Amino acid sequence: MSNPLQAPDKHQLIPRIEWNARNVYGDETSLYFRLSRELIGDGKLLVLASNIPPNQPAPNLFFSAVHYLLLKPENENHPLREFFPDLTRALNTVDDPYPIFRRFCLSHYQEMAKLLRTRSVQVNEIGRCAYFLPAFQVVAKQLDNAPFILVEVGASAGLNLFWDQYAYDYGDDILHGQRASNIILTCELRGDLRPPLDTPPRPILRMGIDLDPKDVTDNDAMLWLRALIYPEQIERARRLEQAIALARQHPPLVQSGNALDLLPRVLNAISPATPVLLFHSFVLNQFTDHDRAQYFAILQEMSQGRRLYDLALEPSDWPAPMTLTKYENGSIIAQPLAICDHLGRWMEWLAE
Repeated sequence: MSNPLQAPDKHQLIPRIEWNARNVYGDETSLYFRLSRELIGDGKLLVLASNIPPNQPAPNLFFSAVHYLLLKPENENHPLREFFPDLTRALNTVDDPYPIFRRFCLSHYQEMAKLLRTRSVQVNEIGRCAYFLPAFQVVAKQLDNAPFILVEVGASAGLNLFWDQYAYDYGDDILHGQRASNIILTCELRGDLRPPLDTPPRPILRMGIDLDPKDVTDNDAMLWLRALIYPEQIERARRLEQAIALARQHPPLVQSGNALDLLPRVLNAISPATPVLLFHSFVLNQFTDHDRAQYFAILQEMSQGRRLYDLALEPSDWPAPMTLTKYENGSIIAQPLAICDHLGRWMEWLAE
């Protein structure tokens, strides 16, 4: 039996931290990039990080656990907060954050270990709705505006189900979507083509499926969502808080369970005459190859006698492609729609 305190295999953990620093945090001035440089050589903290399950993005989970603890009232005066732009008005740009970061982790070792074992990187990025808005209109046009049901796979707290309650700024001096909303999602349009931005479709029912759904009325669950946002992304954090407040007025319908088990039951409960649009973002990359294949097999099988659409924003490449796939009577037609930034900051529309 292996020793649970045994240091993790550096050939697995260290490259993951280094990759994240280069490709995700990017900016060498960002706090998580600076901390990553020291973390890869810190044996004690790497042992702590070995509590992270192999299917989770280790660096993001580790830093999010620290961020989560700092957001708690009992740590509101901790000096480590002075290095987090979203937690202080007087940012410490003089001292090295790592020694303080290290002491914080070691002094909260058991709390950190539990968080790393039990929590997951399960963001609910509403910025991606800037891609979904025109994609839903593509589907509505193909359906001649017939009623359809909308199902988000991997819905987390279900905040993306409120996509038509947000305003959208695509850089054309015109707000789209719910123009009166105080939640404005800004997305730069790149390339020569422009997405359809007409009247948003109105699904007759919207719901989500998630292995571990987050209840918008649960303060601790929402604090964890907040902790998953990087400290420099202050506007993104503000948008999340606004979206949570909106969702709490009418909590979304999100069913708990494995999508491979729930999806057939959900579809069987819907009349075959009613088209169904499934959508998901950065979810299938967490599936095993076998489970991904099973997901698509379910859609093909369940499309007998009905129309199914699957809108996927999944990082099979980088930037992430967004693809719309139509399933009908077992036939499959895939249509590339766009390539997208992972946080909703820009999109290059591809569909004619």
